[in-house]
Amino acid sequence: MAASDVVISFMLLVSIYGILSLGLNVKYGHTGLLDFGHVGFYLVGAYTAALFVLGPDDPTDFTAYVIGFGDVPVVGTWGVAILAATLLAGLVGGLVALPTIRLREDYLAITVLGVSVIFQRVIQSETWLANGPDALRGYSPPLQSLFPLAMDTTVGPALFGLIITVVWAIATGAFGRLRDGDSRLPLSAVYAVATFGLARLHRRTDGLGSLPAVSALAGLVAGLLSFALLVAVDPLLTLGVLVSLYTWFVALVAVSHHYRHLGWREGAVGVALGTGLLVALLPLPIVESVGLKSALTLGLLGTLVVAYYLAVTRVEWVAAVKLTVVGVGALWFVALWYFLLPILGPLGDGDVAAALNVLFQNVVWVLQFGGDVGIDYAVVFIGDLTTKVDYSRFQLAGFVLFLAGLYYVLELTVRSPFGRVLRAVRNDETVVQSLGKDPFVYKVQTMALGSALGGFAGALWAMYAQGLTFTTFAPRITFITLLIMFLGGVGNNKGMLLGAGIFWAFQQATTQLASYFPPAVRVNIQAFRLVVVGVLFLLVLYYVPEGLLGRDEREVEG
Repeated sequence: MAASDVVISFMLLVSIYGILSLGLNVKYGHTGLLDFGHVGFYLVGAYTAALFVLGPDDPTDFTAYVIGFGDVPVVGTWGVAILAATLLAGLVGGLVALPTIRLREDYLAITVLGVSVIFQRVIQSETWLANGPDALRGYSPPLQSLFPLAMDTTVGPALFGLIITVVWAIATGAFGRLRDGDSRLPLSAVYAVATFGLARLHRRTDGLGSLPAVSALAGLVAGLLSFALLVAVDPLLTLGVLVSLYTWFVALVAVSHHYRHLGWREGAVGVALGTGLLVALLPLPIVESVGLKSALTLGLLGTLVVAYYLAVTRVEWVAAVKLTVVGVGALWFVALWYFLLPILGPLGDGDVAAALNVLFQNVVWVLQFGGDVGIDYAVVFIGDLTTKVDYSRFQLAGFVLFLAGLYYVLELTVRSPFGRVLRAVRNDETVVQSLGKDPFVYKVQTMALGSALGGFAGALWAMYAQGLTFTTFAPRITFITLLIMFLGGVGNNKGMLLGAGIFWAFQQATTQLASYFPPAVRVNIQAFRLVVVGVLFLLVLYYVPEGLLGRDEREVEG
């Protein structure tokens, strides 16, 4: 599997947990309602969506559930299923809040935790409802049968144009926020080209001149152009290269903008930290003995941690930039893993063309390569390539679109008068009451809103997993979401995306590392991850109680 495919899977999970964490952040981060049962609304959303898209129950297939709307026109589609899952989870959240919201914070948290466990046990014990303890399967995500896309009809170009629309709009939106930063690059000129001249709309004072509107229009133009080109001359590989390079350019600008004040000492320590982590992990693929590779890896990792600790505690300037150094080290390590490690094998065999082929596949991440289906190209210096558009790229475009849309709406909500009242409820209910507003009403509304987001995330999980079991919705999901929230920054919507990214990067990394061990040991390593997550939770609460990004300062000003 190419490294880009691993990243696609990682981003899908980040999108789902990003939305789930945004829901919990509305409850606790913005309103101060501690909800240990957030997973219950995630469960309600997932099972509701699955029951909407499943066909009527067939008694002969050993699967039993209460009802399936899959054969009903319009009702049995994923669009209606996601809407129903969101509304039902929000309604259940509001109903649960009515008798519990007046409880003290700790009692509320424990009570809602109990409610979520009841939901899980109902699914487990009531077989007629959703197949009981067995998996609920038999449904597929939307349009999956059309993939890999064929470009000889209008459906293939249209769906690939939709992917381009989302990718281009998101990248252009990020680029628009960076173009005014200090840089030697002609960012404004590049931005004008990337928006197809629509950057002039920024001169308008209405909504059409806003950054999101210009980004969305630029994405739409890019998608339409891609559709027209694919129908006319079929330049699939060229479009994939162009769009992929554009996203890498925006990513490089973002990194340089974020670390524009980075000194050479901080950069050197960060690079040394990332390289040291890579060296510490080298015994895993090289050493054959399980005991020896474990001892060497743990020893080298321990040495690296001790060296970092000593540097932070004994060198003043390192202590001042300790998080910056970790960020630079993480970026350097990911760059080595993504670009360098995949080509070492072919280079070791003396096959330069194969190394360039692998590197090209990881750079052009919008497309998937290999297999018997797709379009064959002959590329100079690389050799033959079979190019195709797989379903995971399309699904990722949809999930990221959902995440970006919900994030934008939530940002508007928390900065509105309604959002200011929520923060006032969190800070001091007495003040809110003295202004003639009822905190009870706002708390119930918050529980409904946050739970609805949990239901939305559950529907996306049902679509992603293509099968549901009650064990997936254990209370640990709530605590993972809490970890994401505290890691990114309580009350900071952007922090939810960062926290989800860090958590799933840890999960993906440990899964990759566990693959170097025999199956018996691999199971123990994956189980031990929960212990590490728990320790990480405690460390975050102790050392970074406000999270990596802290509270959003603009909220305080509001």
